[in-house]
Amino acid sequence: MRIVLITQNEPFYLPAALDAICAARRDDIVGLIVLPAFNEKLTLTARRLYEFYGPLDFLRLSARFAWAKFADLLNRVFPVTKPFSAADVARRHKIPVYNIAKINAADTISFLADTVRPELIISIAASQIFRSAVLRLPTHGCINLHSAPLPRYQGMMPNFWAMVNGEKETAVTVHYMVEKIDAGDMLIQRSVPISPSDSLHDLMVRSKQFGVQAVLDAVSQIEQGTVKTRPIESAHATYFSFPTRADAQRLRAQGHPLL
Repeated sequence: MRIVLITQNEPFYLPAALDAICAARRDDIVGLIVLPAFNEKLTLTARRLYEFYGPLDFLRLSARFAWAKFADLLNRVFPVTKPFSAADVARRHKIPVYNIAKINAADTISFLADTVRPELIISIAASQIFRSAVLRLPTHGCINLHSAPLPRYQGMMPNFWAMVNGEKETAVTVHYMVEKIDAGDMLIQRSVPISPSDSLHDLMVRSKQFGVQAVLDAVSQIEQGTVKTRPIESAHATYFSFPTRADAQRLRAQGHPLL
C-alpha cells in the first residue's frame, strides 16, 4: 500500500510518533509531507504560548526548543540523538520528504496525483484542513489521529482539557477525514489512562504512544479489508479552544504541572 504521512514540524511529540510509524511501515510509506507549523505569525504563537505557560515554564520550554533545534542540526551530520524533526525521521528511514506550503493548492494536488500517487493518507497533526480534492485522491481515503475520545474534546489541546476537567482517562481516536474537522467515521478508539502524578507533558507523550499503535492497527484493518467504522455522533460533541493562563493555573492547582 502506498502511504503518505502528512504532518508539521514540531520537535517535542511528533518526531517519536512519526519514527515509530515509519519503522513499522517503512516499505509502504512513499512520502512524508511537512506543512508549515504556524498558520499565524511566529510572534503571535510565541505570545500565546507565553500567556499559557507563564514566564518560568515558557523559559523551560524555550530551552527545550533551543536544544531540539541544536540536536536536529547535529543529526544532519550524524544521528547522535533521537530525531527532533519530521525531516530527520524521513532521512533515517530513507523516505522522500516534501515541504509543502498549501496542501489544497492546485499544484500540490497535481503533484500528489501524478508523482506521489498515495493509496492512503495519514494525518498526524497536519496543520491545515484537507478539502475534497485532497480527500478524494487516495484509494483508501485519508485518516487522522486525534488525541481525544471523539466526539468529546474536539478542537485544540484535547489532552489539556481532559486533564483539567478531572477525567480519569482520555483516549485516542483514528477516524476518516471529511471536510468538517473531527467529524469522519471512527475506525479505532483506545483509552489512555491519566495518572494523578501526570504532567501535561507526560500525558501528551503517552497519548502519542497509544496513538501510534492505533494508527498502525487501523492501517492493518484497511489493508485486510476488515474495517468496521462507526459514526461520530455530533449531538454529543464538545469543542475546546486554546487554553488561557487561568486555565493553566487551574491545572497546576490540581497538582498537574505543565512540563
